[in-house]
Amino acid sequence: MKQNIRYLFIGLLLAGVGVTVSGIDISLYGSLGNIAFDTSRTTALSDGNQAFSENLSFYGIAQLDQKIAENTNFTVLFNHDPILRNSLYTTIAYDTGYAKITVGPFFGLFNSSSSMITSGLSTTLTMTIPGIIYGSFRSDTTIGAGINLPGDYVQQRNELAIGLWGPNTLTSFKVSTKTFTYKKNTDLTVVDTVTNYDWVTEVFKKYIPYTATITLGYQSLKRSYIDVTTSNDELAAFMIGLDASFKFSDNFKITGGGKAPLYAWGVGNLKSPDDTTILYEATLGLTATIDTLRLPKRKPTPLVEQVETGQEAIMSPGNWAKKNVKIRW
Repeated sequence: MKQNIRYLFIGLLLAGVGVTVSGIDISLYGSLGNIAFDTSRTTALSDGNQAFSENLSFYGIAQLDQKIAENTNFTVLFNHDPILRNSLYTTIAYDTGYAKITVGPFFGLFNSSSSMITSGLSTTLTMTIPGIIYGSFRSDTTIGAGINLPGDYVQQRNELAIGLWGPNTLTSFKVSTKTFTYKKNTDLTVVDTVTNYDWVTEVFKKYIPYTATITLGYQSLKRSYIDVTTSNDELAAFMIGLDASFKFSDNFKITGGGKAPLYAWGVGNLKSPDDTTILYEATLGLTATIDTLRLPKRKPTPLVEQVETGQEAIMSPGNWAKKNVKIRW
């Protein structure tokens, strides 16, 4: 009898309420550019009195976002970065409207033949007074790993941002660093670093499906070779960027843009790029939303129809009498 009551209870739940599976956002983002050092080099360009030369690089993101509760989102993100190489993030974000915390592990994947996978922790805290001001603080770092053996590496990422809302604008000042420290062999450790100081202005308007973002900033791209001594290659640049997004519908959005140096120069002994060198980065991305799936409610079969079709209600008094059922609680 307990089994029948359990089945009845489950049946009532399925019949009385629908089953909901929240929508999933799928995002793909890629960028192609040539503002990068050659990661296969083992000696500094500045040691040979050489100039910076462009190297083609690719940046890509594949991301899944799933709302798992009213104020909670779960995200899986794979990231390929010219500085940080390959990373896989799994994070949970909780948003109260005034404060949002995003935390979870990340994994370095296939960045070294001797260290196929490493683990780290990503944490972001965002404080907001809606429509007035916000501040964001992010820290990612590999944990439990040292740079002792060839193939060991550490990934680090830090960001600080503060922004103000204005009429149809959001203006932010952002500082960010990315660092990849890699022990290439027993005698050589290589450190790739990029630091950005950016002034970002996003322009938008309610009920208008497109936005535009203008970025002005300073970028320092650096590669250090550490053995007995330390040699540095550093390229500095004043950057300008323009990005735009267009929302075709509630379920599909496309983004595109690019950035380039207004002026770039070598720091220290690294010579500046040739005047004929064109440095750039072009980007393209899209976000698609799989609509919320809601299974239709199942209407219970009327008792008269059950009798006519030979289906007897489990809990009907007549059924108890016919089968002499004893209820035990």
